Amino acid sequence: MMTTSRLLALPLLLCAPLLATAAPAAGLTPEQTFDLYARVLLEDDAGAARTLNDALRPAFDGKDAVTPAHGELAGAMAAPLQSLLAKQAGGARDSAAVPALMAANLRQTRCRATHAQVRDNAYVDDAKIASVSFTCQVTVLDALRPLFSAGLRDDSAENLKRFTDAYLLALRDAPRRELSGRLDLHPAKDNDYWYSGNLDALVSPVVDAVLPFNAWRQDALADAAPKVTGVPACDLLLLQHRQCIANTAPDQLPGVEAMADELKAKAATSTPAAMTQECKALRSMAEAMWDDDCR
Repeated sequence: MMTTSRLLALPLLLCAPLLATAAPAAGLTPEQTFDLYARVLLEDDAGAARTLNDALRPAFDGKDAVTPAHGELAGAMAAPLQSLLAKQAGGARDSAAVPALMAANLRQTRCRATHAQVRDNAYVDDAKIASVSFTCQVTVLDALRPLFSAGLRDDSAENLKRFTDAYLLALRDAPRRELSGRLDLHPAKDNDYWYSGNLDALVSPVVDAVLPFNAWRQDALADAAPKVTGVPACDLLLLQHRQCIANTAPDQLPGVEAMADELKAKAATSTPAAMTQECKALRSMAEAMWDDDCR
């Protein structure tokens, strides 16, 4: 069945130019700035790109500050499903239509700022940070989980087609739910305008909502992992880490067992939510020790 790689390397070309020294610009609020970013990046809104460039152009010697790549995000998000469709008989026609369908879905996401809180930057004298809270409307895909699980158990042509047909239909017609997030914006010189140095906080939640398949796959694997802590994320981490270290560095297995004992003891006194967060953090460190075959 399909797994989805992280799309954090998407071309966030809206960020880098904004680190330049600014001259006075049209005064966009943090909320307005966020909305324009979202409309340009997620919705391919050419009007929003013009508005943002008009506001920032004095800071860039009369040049455009953002150069959006039309359809690039939708194309990157569509690629995993296109690969799956390409394996199916007669899937070429459906495959070609996926980027446009994904783009139409993203245009309805409507990520918008709800409010912003400006605070002092603890690391830069006399500088501020605007924490912008936002909501997005993302497609509800929960009904697809049984079809996805069936494909994991048996990746037959029938199961794959059943899942891809349902997913394509959901992209077009499924109801939506509200997703909340927060993005930090930083001011340029003299607080003339706001910019984001990293738009992952906007892009990643949307990608994860529209392409939840890697998370679903991890959930399925966690359900089958030996119950050491009783917390699925921790138990799956321990299983995968133990298997990888056994193959690549068996002399380090005592360290894995020590980590298992420590997590088991913590789980006895901590909440599942806190343990899940801790094991997510531990995963990034463990994965640094894994080779490609372990991932």
